[in-house]
Amino acid sequence: MVNSTTSQQPSFSHVQTDPLRNFKFQAFIHYSDLDDRTPQMGFMSISGLSITTDVVVYRQGGMNTTTQKMPGQSDFAPITLSRGLICGDSDIFGWVQQIFMVQQGSGGSTGRDEFRANIDIYLLDHPVTSQTVTYKAGWRIYNAWPTSLAFGDLDAGANGVELQQITLAHEGWDFRIASTYGPDGTIQPFQ
Repeated sequence: MVNSTTSQQPSFSHVQTDPLRNFKFQAFIHYSDLDDRTPQMGFMSISGLSITTDVVVYRQGGMNTTTQKMPGQSDFAPITLSRGLICGDSDIFGWVQQIFMVQQGSGGSTGRDEFRANIDIYLLDHPVTSQTVTYKAGWRIYNAWPTSLAFGDLDAGANGVELQQITLAHEGWDFRIASTYGPDGTIQPFQ
């Protein structure tokens, strides 16, 4: 027989306590000098949103049993964005070409020489509970520029899509997260 005073009722999960879903996101690239546009680009995956701080180990004479650990320099991992190759879409390759033009000293056909961009990535609400788009989390990547562009393998026997993958170096990111669930719990876009 179960004593009802000591047994606890099972705790049920709710949408409000579910972790945020990682499959519904938007990315905006803010070119600083390339032109006046801020394109929203669809990517199938974004990886590398991480920071690592080096550990500086210090040992003092006479304290030979333990070491003191202090924070050293912090570094942000490269960010990789992947998407399908679409006809008429040359924004990513144009961004990579801009670096060649700057390195050669030509600055491109229009004389612009800035190839860095800020990127905003927003994690969207899911499930959708209102007609308006609500951002639940956001990252702003500062001074990003492409270090590599790779295309998927070509295979006549495969049944897939052609992918392009761009890897970005950057100088850090900022992060925001909504304080509550639902349409009232949203973050404001980065300015």
